[in-house]
Amino acid sequence: MDLVALRRQHITWTIQQNPVEITVQRTEKVDMGGYFKEQPSTVGPLTVRIFPQGNRIPQEISTLAGTKQVDKSWGLLADYQADIKAGPNVQDEFDVPGLGHFRVIAVYPQVVQGQLVGYQADLEKVS
Repeated sequence: MDLVALRRQHITWTIQQNPVEITVQRTEKVDMGGYFKEQPSTVGPLTVRIFPQGNRIPQEISTLAGTKQVDKSWGLLADYQADIKAGPNVQDEFDVPGLGHFRVIAVYPQVVQGQLVGYQADLEKVS
């Protein structure tokens, strides 16, 4: 068995130890030649694993609309076929029953021998 297939199996096995099904609400800013248009779409359902990572101290952020609590101590693991994005022109968000509302902050492709084997992502929990 080659390393790519083995690593994909490891990621699938890890996800199956505590799977969560999510449907991503994506908002993309599309350049319309002089202005940007926000284009919403839906991705999924995807089976992923959500896990706590690092420091679990929520922050309170004040905005013009009020205040919100943000907890940036969550991560996500997805297989190589998942469509998860983060960046200045795209925002992925989803809800997990019992856990809350999450926003994808950064996505890290996991690559073995030049081939994609999965994704790891940083999440922020917004309440």
